[in-house]
Amino acid sequence: MGGRDTGRKLTTKRKNISDKEKHIVFMKSGGCCAFRDCRKKLVEEAPTEDDAAVIGEIAHIVADSRQGPRGGEKLNKTDRATHLNLILLCRDHHKIIDSQVRTYSVAVLRQMKEDHESWVEESLSKKSQEAQPALISERIQSTVLPVLALPQAVFSAPCSFGESEYYEVKSRVHVPAREKETDPYILAPFALRDGRLYAFQTLSQTNPFSDVIDSTKVTQHKSWEMWDDPDWKRLYVNLLNRSLYKYAGSLQIRYDPEHKRFYFPVLEEGQERSVTYRPLNKKEQPRKVAWEPKFRHDGTGKGFWYHLAAGLRFHHTDDRQWCLSIRPERHLTKDGSLLLAPDKIGRKVTKLKAKMYNDKYMGEIVFWRDFLSQGEPRFVLNFGSQQAVIGVELIPFDVEWIGIAGDDKPFKNELYEEDLFTLGEWNDSISGEELEWEEWEDEALQDS
Repeated sequence: MGGRDTGRKLTTKRKNISDKEKHIVFMKSGGCCAFRDCRKKLVEEAPTEDDAAVIGEIAHIVADSRQGPRGGEKLNKTDRATHLNLILLCRDHHKIIDSQVRTYSVAVLRQMKEDHESWVEESLSKKSQEAQPALISERIQSTVLPVLALPQAVFSAPCSFGESEYYEVKSRVHVPAREKETDPYILAPFALRDGRLYAFQTLSQTNPFSDVIDSTKVTQHKSWEMWDDPDWKRLYVNLLNRSLYKYAGSLQIRYDPEHKRFYFPVLEEGQERSVTYRPLNKKEQPRKVAWEPKFRHDGTGKGFWYHLAAGLRFHHTDDRQWCLSIRPERHLTKDGSLLLAPDKIGRKVTKLKAKMYNDKYMGEIVFWRDFLSQGEPRFVLNFGSQQAVIGVELIPFDVEWIGIAGDDKPFKNELYEEDLFTLGEWNDSISGEELEWEEWEDEALQDS
């Protein structure tokens, strides 16, 4: 007789089959008898007081010994003990195949084993597919705005001030009156590094930094070359972020460096603040941006203030493609000015986020987009001779996924209508004079 398995540990009389081979046979057989059309379940469920019982037996197709059933087949000792030569059967069918060896030859049993294991695999595959929910095709709105244009160069010049003297330099920066008359919102971000000042301005004789730099030794750096180096890209992003701080400041939005987010401060002590903004295709409407929540039963304040806030961040997404992400948040203060203690913030923010479903989250993003753009098709960070231009159409992408039940409110990613003023601003942003790279490179060679 071929070696039989009896008992829960799947042991054989000769104990020459490893536990690994037994487990493989049991798993590939799905715990069922592999005899044609039997498929009897070979694990007896446990009553309350006892353990489950294995009632199947692992049989040899070619017997372990040459004197056993089908043992005369040419197969070495090692291969006789592998899962390829073993088949899982109920006790009745184990007895039958070892008693009727002419009917149940090696070829017949091997085919029987193959057919049964294929059936197990197909059955499991079908169940897996049935368990998978149907996918839906959907256009997802991202939380990022496209950056349509960026300064194509950064300029640097020798500066006698070090990085630790940033605020001293800042106090000496002044935008020339002629440029202020052209655009009162000219931005002048800068960075100090290794004895040089870096800026988006050309640093010619009349520039915001003329009091602190040597304007006769200006070097021009190509932006896309800076983006290829992590260290220089950080400097470039630093300039962009400082531009954003200044632009937000012109809209009376403050930056919290500790938490790296922008927020609406109160303008008068103890007074709640609202702003007016223009959503897409609508008239202007107000929005409360800094307020003290009240108890419903008596209308008294809860002892802390909410301020609308957002993380705004530039991302380099491809070779020469950038975007600006918006991450809605809340800034919490004790009285409209002093930060609330950290141990009192956690539960309040967690409770608020739990109620902010996708439609409300998108509403927050759209508000920040509309307020930053002031209801126009794009907003511009203007550096005089160069600009950074951010579009307001949230970048969409198509996905196939299971979706979220009940979260299927429509969202129209519309664009603001252009007028003569917005078209003129856009043309000014993209039609400026190209920088003369060869001229700058020649001057750099002469200086060296």
